[in-house]
Amino acid sequence: MQNKFYAFAATAFLIGLASLNLNAQIVGANVFLKGNYVEVGINTCGAFGSPTAPPAGYHPTEGGLGFVADWESDGWDVGTPQYCGDYFVPGTPVEGWQIQIGDTWWTNTDQSCGGSDIPGDISDYSYIGGIYTGVWTGNLSAGAIDLDITAITTLPEDALYFVTRILLCNNGDAPLNDVYYKRNVDPDNDQPWSGDFTTDNVIVYQPPTDAEALVTSEGLTYGCFLGIGARDENARVSYGNFGTDDGSPQDVWEATGGYFGDGSSVGDIANSISFYIETINPGECKCVAFAYILNVDDLEEALEATVTYNLTADDATVSSGDTVYICEPGEPVTLSILGAPDYEWTWSPTTGLDTFVGDTVIATVTETTTYTITGVGGFCGDATLEVTIVVDDTEFADAGDDVEICLGDATILNADGGALADLYSWAPATYLDCTDCPDPTVTPTEAGDFTYVLTTTNQRGCNATDDVTVTVHPLPEVNAGPDVDLCPEGSIELEATGAVEYTWTPSDGLSCDDCPNPVCTVNETTVYTVTGVDANGCVNTDNMEVNVFPNLEGIMTVETDESVLGVYGFDFIQIDTIDIYMGETVVLNAEGAVEYVWTPATGLSSSTIEDPTANPEVTTLYVVTGVDANGCVDVDSILIFVVGEINVEIPTAFSPNGDNLNDTWSPFVTGSGCIDGYTIYNRLGQAVFEGPGICPDFPCAPNDTNCGWNGTIDGTEQELGTYVVVIRFSTTDGLERLWSGNFTLVR
Repeated sequence: MQNKFYAFAATAFLIGLASLNLNAQIVGANVFLKGNYVEVGINTCGAFGSPTAPPAGYHPTEGGLGFVADWESDGWDVGTPQYCGDYFVPGTPVEGWQIQIGDTWWTNTDQSCGGSDIPGDISDYSYIGGIYTGVWTGNLSAGAIDLDITAITTLPEDALYFVTRILLCNNGDAPLNDVYYKRNVDPDNDQPWSGDFTTDNVIVYQPPTDAEALVTSEGLTYGCFLGIGARDENARVSYGNFGTDDGSPQDVWEATGGYFGDGSSVGDIANSISFYIETINPGECKCVAFAYILNVDDLEEALEATVTYNLTADDATVSSGDTVYICEPGEPVTLSILGAPDYEWTWSPTTGLDTFVGDTVIATVTETTTYTITGVGGFCGDATLEVTIVVDDTEFADAGDDVEICLGDATILNADGGALADLYSWAPATYLDCTDCPDPTVTPTEAGDFTYVLTTTNQRGCNATDDVTVTVHPLPEVNAGPDVDLCPEGSIELEATGAVEYTWTPSDGLSCDDCPNPVCTVNETTVYTVTGVDANGCVNTDNMEVNVFPNLEGIMTVETDESVLGVYGFDFIQIDTIDIYMGETVVLNAEGAVEYVWTPATGLSSSTIEDPTANPEVTTLYVVTGVDANGCVDVDSILIFVVGEINVEIPTAFSPNGDNLNDTWSPFVTGSGCIDGYTIYNRLGQAVFEGPGICPDFPCAPNDTNCGWNGTIDGTEQELGTYVVVIRFSTTDGLERLWSGNFTLVR
């Protein structure tokens, strides 16, 4: 047999009703409640609207009574209209309710109870403490369903609203799932006075966006007001359709099937409220409550009166069976039961409680504790709630390892708040791109140490902290050195400072590009960038310019003479030549410099001017060194041939015996001119050798077989004896001559 504690509670409550008053009376199958400003009739099917007239002193506008209101509280015979209502009885009376379980619903509705699927009766009325109460009880039996329904309507005598609490108790053996309760009314606010059934209907509040549900209607002529609502997150309101059975409670909840859950509409249409209860277990009761509000000024009070009871922890609403987390052992929690002043509450165990009775206790625990709260004597039957307080130990904060960066760089902090992390907070905000994220980017604009404190908040509201220090190193003061000037083909040592590693770019002309002091040899102006890295790995750069002066050109204006290239050991100089006769002078002209030095000084009028007079006695190569205004040096040269009598001389004998002494024979020449070639003949007049040209400054070297005869023909040694030579020569002024003589070959 199921526990019937709720039946006992309801019976005890009804037995306790006393102090009867004529203003709250049962007439036939109906009960009437008469407050100072509101009058209500309830019929045998639990709907508002009596089919018979109320007792004398009431103010019906039709044959029966739904509800009427002296909405301005100025007397029932004062004003225009004198009072508002009857609100739904005129025309086709529509006010009723439905129960839906799963996909099936049952309807009790209207003044005549024309739709009455659920049997029941008015069971009692009372007047206690300024509140009029009427009670309807019934039972829904269908198959395995056995559901007791108790509707308790209370009217505070000075209020312009009344509240109905619905107690649903499952007597069956199986849970009842997806249970809906619906209330529906067709408001005819002004009709008895204006004849107009039309109202302006507005959805004012709607969960889950709002904490309460409220739909209102106003008459278009006099503005008579009616609202139906509840402060319950499981309630929904709508407007639309007309009769109570035009749709299901689920349709109202979901705003489908001709019902609308937002906005407004003007028309002769119904307003509805629906409650959803997920499950009513066997032996369990669930309670919902709604209010009819007849003056807009009473909205807040009326909606608050619909609250059955709420359990709160530190002012936050929690459900029975929920867990409340505290962050530290011994942290106090205020537990309160709100909205049920008619209950007597007992708390157990008493461990950690400042009191174990009443609607508010302070719990101070050091370990997980579950409290059971038992309430008796309330409208909605006995109640049992449960809440567990857990000392949370999951708070966690790790701000990461300290980091070092260089000025101008950025770094990302990586926070770890643990598996239940919900919120992150960093302080200070200096240089952070966000303070409420786990991974802010730090971009400092100055060097130094910056410590950031991380505070994490987990899903249970508990905090943990950690900190991380970001060390910002200054950039090295890299100095590439001053700009320098350089002569063409010159060199200079550069020197960078301020770092421990260096890289020069470009590397052109440098002896090394990864050293602090490369030697620079460059022929055009170049800007060098040195990149320095210090011991912290920080990088900076500096630039310097090597300014290369223009080439020193035109120290001497000369013509190229390839025939004398490489003479006198100056292989890099192309030497120009001048012919003069012996005893003749010539002025040399150098230009393009500011200082000059001529070498040798022999035969010159001065060796330190740009235009000395030359009078050499012999052919001479003069080299001039010039220095320009920038200190840059260049050289040039000129060969002066001295033209005079040419002298050709020959050796009288030679001995080609392989001892490297006098092994070849050749003529030599002095003076101004050159041997153009020579021919050697034997005693038979046969030519045995053709010799090349020879000049005074280009004599034939000893034992040189390229220009002298070695005494053989095609490798065959010639006989000893006398040989004749014919020499062809010419002077520097172009005079050609022949000379002949003889010599002896000996061994």
